[in-house]
Amino acid sequence: MSRRQIAIRLAVLAAAISGFVLLETQVGLPGLTEVQDYFNGLGWIALPAFAVFYASATLLPLPKAVCTIAGGAIFGFWLGLVVVLVGAVAGSTGAFAGARWLGRDSVRGLTADRVRKVDAQIGERGFLTVLGARLLPVIPFTTINYIFGLTSVKLRAYVIATAVGIIPGTAVYVAVGAYGFSPGSWPFAITVTGLVVLTVVGTVHARRTARRPVTTGSATGEDAATP
Repeated sequence: MSRRQIAIRLAVLAAAISGFVLLETQVGLPGLTEVQDYFNGLGWIALPAFAVFYASATLLPLPKAVCTIAGGAIFGFWLGLVVVLVGAVAGSTGAFAGARWLGRDSVRGLTADRVRKVDAQIGERGFLTVLGARLLPVIPFTTINYIFGLTSVKLRAYVIATAVGIIPGTAVYVAVGAYGFSPGSWPFAITVTGLVVLTVVGTVHARRTARRPVTTGSATGEDAATP
């Protein structure tokens, strides 16, 4: 791919991100009650509609916690958990694929040794790297979706690690929506405890992954960059 094509794709990616940020800052976002009322009035189509809504929200820098809590409030714990997971995985995969198509070639063409080594490590430990990021609730979900698309992580590893890694954190917020949220209640205690545990586990996992040596240098090659 020529430099001009790479520049065009990067410009498109930058414009898309800027548009998302502008949309969030200029357009008023619906609150939890409004989201609840809207989907409660859709009848049988509410479930697939919410999955599409959540997937779309995943592409944008929107507060996903509110959407996740709404899923629990509308559909209950188990059904809410399933529909949120489906929407989250679909949306994050779309963001990953979009970023890969638009900007992966520019990263692959970088000659800086340090950048190539980091990309090789991420590609080699793709599943574990993505899993660790998903277990850390402090990492912005939307941002990391696009970032992973620019790396050499394989699509399959990304999707599986995302699906597995977001289950604990998603379950915490869905439980809040399904069972209520007030200081002193058991959902409140579970939420706080769950987020603390996820942060600790994710941090420990990330450190252990970073210390493991890369077994092959092929992650910077053409094959590793292809999903």
